[in-house]
Amino acid sequence: MKINKVLAQEIANKVMKVLPYNVNIMDEIGLIIGSGDQDRIGTYHQGAIAAIEQGTIVSIYNSDAGAKPGVNIPIHFRNKIIGVIGISGDPNIVEPFAELVRVTAELLINQEFLYKERRIKEQMKEEFLYHWIFRNEEYDEAFINSGEAVGINLALIRKAVIVKGNNLKEPFLLDQEYTFRLSQNTILYIVPEDSDILKRFEAIVSKSETKIGISTSHIHIGKSVNEAKRALDIAEKLRLTEWHCYYNNLKFIDYLTNKNIEFEEISGFYRDLETSPKGMELIETLISFIENSGDMNSISKELHIHRNSLAYRLQKIEILTNKNPKKFTDLFELFTGYVLYKMKYCQKG
Repeated sequence: MKINKVLAQEIANKVMKVLPYNVNIMDEIGLIIGSGDQDRIGTYHQGAIAAIEQGTIVSIYNSDAGAKPGVNIPIHFRNKIIGVIGISGDPNIVEPFAELVRVTAELLINQEFLYKERRIKEQMKEEFLYHWIFRNEEYDEAFINSGEAVGINLALIRKAVIVKGNNLKEPFLLDQEYTFRLSQNTILYIVPEDSDILKRFEAIVSKSETKIGISTSHIHIGKSVNEAKRALDIAEKLRLTEWHCYYNNLKFIDYLTNKNIEFEEISGFYRDLETSPKGMELIETLISFIENSGDMNSISKELHIHRNSLAYRLQKIEILTNKNPKKFTDLFELFTGYVLYKMKYCQKG
């Protein structure tokens, strides 16, 4: 840590507001870098040089060798002399103030150091957040260590929440929650998967003027960020009225418009069902439901089951897939998943 000229002059000015004496601030080699007497800045102070060499307070009683009467006391930072503060005047008068002035100077220097250290850490974190958000590659050891250096645990499963709107207010953030401004009216939040940040938004944003895209949860945050962006994009283009736009609810639409998206959840569900008799019953029920346009009487008759048994099977399908067959968009997704499964996994004949 070195005392820069701006900080040195600030210390001199602050001290001189309470002491009626000129104050000089010297650097680690005795050069005056802050003073109430601007003509002395840039010159060497012999009393300061002596204080640095001796490591203790030095009093000068007579004008001599370019030094005026006064006291010079070393300034320490982490047990190292980094400069000297000098108070001009009769040492018998000004020396009682020397220790108080030294403590004041060291406090100001320590505050400046902590501020700079905090800013450096913030800049490092901002830089890491940028690379983290837009990183497509898997996390290697070096990247994980970089995250740890700025306090980010990359082992946590997280989700991305993107908020878009005008005059956005930001909620308070908890541990391991981070924010990154994507544009003037769009802010990204990276939070643990169990975060309650959506509740915090409810109290501070206008639902009529705000859209929030919420991803599914991943270790790789780049995937979550892309999902949250896609959720917002789909919601805006389709003019959906919900202000919470969950990618999990819109993934099917994303699949229809983007063939690079894998759609394994539903097709995988059918793959699991076909391995058991009960599972085959559910598939048979769903196909009958589609072919009979949801007419419960016709379906019950075709399957030779009671309406209550049919209702139970439909409820079972909803529980297993989180898709309600009686809702058209969910039914469309269920049927498309079945077609994809049959086309992709089932052999001919």
